[in-house]
Amino acid sequence: MDERDKDLTGLFVRDLDEITLPPRGAWRSASGRETIAMRSSRYLLTAGAVAALLAIALIVGFQLRDRNATVANPSASPTPSASGAPVVNPSASASVGSTASPSPASGPGGAIYNDDFGFIVTTGDIVAANIRKESSNARIGGFASQDFAVSPDGTQIAYWSVGTSSEPSQIRIISAANPQSLGALSTLSANERGGVIVWANDSSGVAYTVSTGDTTSSSTIRTFNTRPGNVGPGQLVITWNETGRFLQPIAWDRTTNLLAAGVTGDGGFMTDYLVASTATPQAAAKRTPVTGRVTMSSVRASTDAKFVVGVDIDSGFSYWPLADYSAKHAPAESKYGNTGALWRPGTHEIGFIGPSNQFWLCDIARDTPLGCGQTAFSGVPDGAFVRTFRADGSAVVLAVPVGGGAGQTNYTLVRFTGDSFAAKATGGERVTFSDLGGLTVTVSVRFR
Repeated sequence: MDERDKDLTGLFVRDLDEITLPPRGAWRSASGRETIAMRSSRYLLTAGAVAALLAIALIVGFQLRDRNATVANPSASPTPSASGAPVVNPSASASVGSTASPSPASGPGGAIYNDDFGFIVTTGDIVAANIRKESSNARIGGFASQDFAVSPDGTQIAYWSVGTSSEPSQIRIISAANPQSLGALSTLSANERGGVIVWANDSSGVAYTVSTGDTTSSSTIRTFNTRPGNVGPGQLVITWNETGRFLQPIAWDRTTNLLAAGVTGDGGFMTDYLVASTATPQAAAKRTPVTGRVTMSSVRASTDAKFVVGVDIDSGFSYWPLADYSAKHAPAESKYGNTGALWRPGTHEIGFIGPSNQFWLCDIARDTPLGCGQTAFSGVPDGAFVRTFRADGSAVVLAVPVGGGAGQTNYTLVRFTGDSFAAKATGGERVTFSDLGGLTVTVSVRFR
């Protein structure tokens, strides 16, 4: 026993000895009878003595507990975390919401998580989507869908409902924070099927593919206005008639009335790039043939819809202005595109995993013959790829498939720190979490 604990025990025993009790005759009569006054006095004295004993015992017990806790838990070692990663002040369009004040969540990850944001987690071919908070599996709501898209500001979700023989599929708009609140609707005809959805850069409308025919002999891109008080109707913008090849919208810049789309077919490669005006529906679209093997699924626009990035499986990533595919450019770091090349929301930075397991950001405004990328943080897990960014660009999610696990993927959420992209950093605050059974973190949403 610690010497200090022996001292406390001695103090406890000493104090017991020093408690003064009145003589027995003072509270009990010789005949064994007590008056009411005597009985009351005895109860009071006895209760006082017991209370004193309990108080001393509690004090000693607390002191012993605290001392043992101090010995067992010396000052905790800080959790290893990487130093701050550089961040540029987003050069976002007005449509991208301002960064919310962080609301640190409890549990693993602490302040790295921010429950102002969450994820849409999906499984299956017919998507059963759950909206959950960042810090836990706390479910906000869900929806069943064949395809969906999140608005540039992260607050709205557009999705195709699962159609039946009696009820054709609809495009529906819901709030990420309140998925029970159903907004705008647009219903397909019985022989039509909905395809890829993209949002306008100001989060006020959607563009989407509609195809007809058993072999996708015809496909169109339509737009649908979601502005309150001026909802719909759908407007046809581009038509493509070729069996086995169909249209997919890429981005809609509502400030310039330009809509970009790609044509894809066997293998999922983009064969043509189209640009059309939403101000003059069904006018002739500008068509540019696409060389190489650019996967259609990799073609993404920045949140302001000014630039597009795509990945060629042979040569890596390149980017180009929305209106002009022929102006595409492959930076010096393009060969790393197969690790994922995604726009960081609110910026013109492309995130990818570069050499030596480092996460890089390519700021296209800084592009030179030497490259556009700089290290944002290091220590990326082996085999990781870029899965998504937090809706405001303040964090990135890296996915790491787990060998031997049936459909298991580990995710590392890394929060950017610092305020200067020019200053290199060697780390980032991070936390790792998992989803099992084939679940996939797809995109980030914003609750407020």
